[in-house]
Amino acid sequence: MRKVLPIILMVSCVVMQQAATAADEESATASRIVNTMDLPLNPTSKNGTDQKAGRTFQGTETQGSIGEAGAWNLSTGVTHNRLRCATYETGIQLGKGNPACTKVEWLTEADFGSSRRHCNSAVMIHKGSGKLTGSNDVYQTSTCVRVVTKCTGAC
Repeated sequence: MRKVLPIILMVSCVVMQQAATAADEESATASRIVNTMDLPLNPTSKNGTDQKAGRTFQGTETQGSIGEAGAWNLSTGVTHNRLRCATYETGIQLGKGNPACTKVEWLTEADFGSSRRHCNSAVMIHKGSGKLTGSNDVYQTSTCVRVVTKCTGAC
């Protein structure tokens, strides 16, 4: 019995290690949303008649703007709390809701504009831009923006 017990323990450890490795590989390739922040859209002040109207948004470590044609830019802080590396992407989507942006109907899908690899519990600023697709009506009726952060890897 003493000779069989170490063999059984060794085999069970190998099986558990293989299952853990398969789970790690699956989660490393799957992307998931890890953070969202809903912010009100504010009109950009015009200094002259040549400037196009735009909208801005701002929160803790986050700021950005959206133009009438759907072009947007974003700067936001992203925190990675693990030692192993992961890739984070940030983007935005537009919605229509109350002034506090707590009950929002999202009018667009999220559009991502930055991708950065984080390791060793890093905090990084993501700066990105893109262009939302949709009609001018979507832009005109939008009152809120959602800043979306998704992660792939050891999130």
